Amino acid sequence: MVKLHEDPERTTSLGTARYAYEFLEAALAVDDVVGHKDGYEIIAPIPVLYLVGHSIELSLKAFLLHKGVSLTELKRGYGHDLHSCMRKAKELQLNGIVEFNQQELGAFEILDKLYSSKQLEYIVTGAKQFPVFGPLQTFAVKLFNAIAPIVGFNKHF
Repeated sequence: MVKLHEDPERTTSLGTARYAYEFLEAALAVDDVVGHKDGYEIIAPIPVLYLVGHSIELSLKAFLLHKGVSLTELKRGYGHDLHSCMRKAKELQLNGIVEFNQQELGAFEILDKLYSSKQLEYIVTGAKQFPVFGPLQTFAVKLFNAIAPIVGFNKHF
């Protein structure tokens, strides 16, 4: 029996984009409340970083699904590795619909190291590097806004 989230009839690029939108919307809402408190001037709260990371993952996967990458391949070949998803998306011409500057790409790469290793979900002691939130937010919004119309989702930021 196929698990519901592994059924290509039930997990579509459109639905994945909808979830990407909602995770990014939640991240921005939390940042508006918690992120404006003292101590979060540069680095966003950990839940905000997680939500943005999950939105980026879902945006990339919506694009990959739309381009014909199977759910099985997404699950087994890419998992939660944002960098691998981005590399595959670039192979499938993501660069033709959106451009990122070096600051945005740098913030994305720093986030991936934390997100793909689950350090935004589980406490891992030791020094860490965190992305500056402004460029990361811009990256996530640009990515989503470029992918949404392609997969048929009619909301944007």
